[in-house]
Amino acid sequence: MAELEMGPLSDRLSDEEIVELRKKMEKVGAPPIPSGEDDEASPIGEPIDNHVLTEFLDRLDGHDVAAEIYLPVEFDGVIEVAGLRVASLQVLVDILDEVKEELALEDEDDDEDEDDGDEDDNLLQGQLKELFKTFQDGAQLALERKLPLHVKHA
Repeated sequence: MAELEMGPLSDRLSDEEIVELRKKMEKVGAPPIPSGEDDEASPIGEPIDNHVLTEFLDRLDGHDVAAEIYLPVEFDGVIEVAGLRVASLQVLVDILDEVKEELALEDEDDDEDEDDGDEDDNLLQGQLKELFKTFQDGAQLALERKLPLHVKHA
């Protein structure tokens, strides 16, 4: 199972990797990473099924915002450091509105095709909506506390 948590960068990156990330962010014109309110990691929501997380990240990837770490600053694109993708929390929040619309459209399509309804697809759709809400709540909370949001794969 995977999980979503809010916590300092030092939970995932070494000091050298954080310096490398800051340099890469500077190159793309991103503002400095703020100091967060908390030095302790806090899980957000329940553990996440890996298949559901992969489906959700595929949707975010279509918007060029799929990442393992989201920072509470605004910048475009994804930066890679230490084999991890890093993106902007603010951009994630903006893109989540589009993902919500995509999930709603799929619901409408499912209603039309109800006779052909596949229980697995309906279950996945429900899980994606739950994960959307977890991402949305976590992103807002991390922005308020100026902390990175971490997506940890099992």
